[in-house]
Amino acid sequence: MTTIGARPAPRQAKQRPPRPARVVGYLVSAALNGAFIWLVNVAPGWRWLPFLSDDFARVVGLVTLSFVLGVAVNLVYAAVDPLWVKRLGDAVTTAVAFVVMLRLFQIFPFDFGAQWAAWETPFRVLLGLGCVGAAIGVIANLALLARDLATAVDGGALGSRT
Repeated sequence: MTTIGARPAPRQAKQRPPRPARVVGYLVSAALNGAFIWLVNVAPGWRWLPFLSDDFARVVGLVTLSFVLGVAVNLVYAAVDPLWVKRLGDAVTTAVAFVVMLRLFQIFPFDFGAQWAAWETPFRVLLGLGCVGAAIGVIANLALLARDLATAVDGGALGSRT
């Protein structure tokens, strides 16, 4: 039941998981990105996937860069992860993901064959939606970063938020 003229309760900030749990998550994510680097570039290699055309060679470097960045950023997070560092890293990795998806959309190195030809349009739509979502994610993370930095400057606690 709501009282007329009553103010809603202030929104509470979402609590982050404890630091040890976050570190485990970051290390698992770094390991998974490392595994993807291995799978794409060493064994079995991207050519193993039958739906990737030879045009994938034009984007494999960018895809690998994305995975390398994922490893690096997650290792930084494991060492230090105040919210402003996390927001900045998330903005950068999401921007790179946007570039990768955009190049995949432009080059479209996928060959679904005659039997699966109907997959091309939905796959292009998903890549387009992924680009839109990544662009929104970059903007959102940069806005949150700006808010966190402004709050930290006002409160004098730039690195203390866990």
